[in-house]
Amino acid sequence: MLDIKLADLVTLKGLSKQEERPVGIVKKKMDSRTFEIFWINENLATRFALVSMVKSHRLEVISKADR
Repeated sequence: MLDIKLADLVTLKGLSKQEERPVGIVKKKMDSRTFEIFWINENLATRFALVSMVKSHRLEVISKADR
């Protein structure tokens, strides 16, 4: 199970080393497996057909938010 928390930077699983990848910030935890994401580079998110609600198994944390 991924440890995804609010304000973490995330991308799609398997794309963390790609130059062009959608990057988002976790806005809200909807349920135990779904997160609302604010996509920073919306043009890439649109190209990957991403929506604001994403299941955790599709996400990879790029940077943890320190609290």
